[in-house]
Amino acid sequence: MLKSYLFMTIGAKGGTGKTTAMLLIADWLLSKGKNVQIIEADLENSGKAGGISHWFEDCLRVDIRSARECDMILETAAENEYTLVDLPANSGAEIKGWWKELITPQVLTEMKVEVIAVGSVTPYPGSAGGIFDWAAVFQDSCRYLVAKNMMHSKLAHFSDYFDSKAGQQFRKSYLPIEIKISTLLQEAMQQLVKTGSRPSLLAHDNSVPILLRQRVKNWFQPVFDQLEDSRIFSHPFKGNIPVA
Repeated sequence: MLKSYLFMTIGAKGGTGKTTAMLLIADWLLSKGKNVQIIEADLENSGKAGGISHWFEDCLRVDIRSARECDMILETAAENEYTLVDLPANSGAEIKGWWKELITPQVLTEMKVEVIAVGSVTPYPGSAGGIFDWAAVFQDSCRYLVAKNMMHSKLAHFSDYFDSKAGQQFRKSYLPIEIKISTLLQEAMQQLVKTGSRPSLLAHDNSVPILLRQRVKNWFQPVFDQLEDSRIFSHPFKGNIPVA
């Protein structure tokens, strides 16, 4: 492999849809026939609907309270084409401390790993601040992908992300890739959780009512299209790999 990619969730606040974003990114990559390694670091939610391992039971599990297991995240990424790690909420102290101590652009270049930090924001107040705090540590050593998760809000604007001074500075400095995740009907989400199937697989599962399957497809396909259109792996980047 010329280069490996590590997708890693960032942000302190729980319930913003970071795991949902990672599920959709993993499903997109797998649908393209890519080799993907999933890492569950949210051990409190391991196997539950709130954890990525609910959809990927054979994933690797790591405890980020151990510095050596934090190392394993990057080592695993270096051995796989694509690696996705879903971190728990409020994991900033462990991961940011590890990053400050060990991770430099030179380390990433030598390991041939490019990091894509994945944050998720909602229309509700307070969802974006954690992303900016993490970016203050990671700075331009990685790319940023921000999922604008509609959740079940009737609001259409992400004011914390777009209107705040910190948000405007973040977007200007790091040129994040932005995708929108629309609201999925509750019954369709319940079916997705019940089956534990990746969205793209559930859409072809004839045991699921066709209208629910279609709703799931209408939910994930626009995200797949946005990821494809974003040219995420050639997006302008000011870190350890030159801007195209």
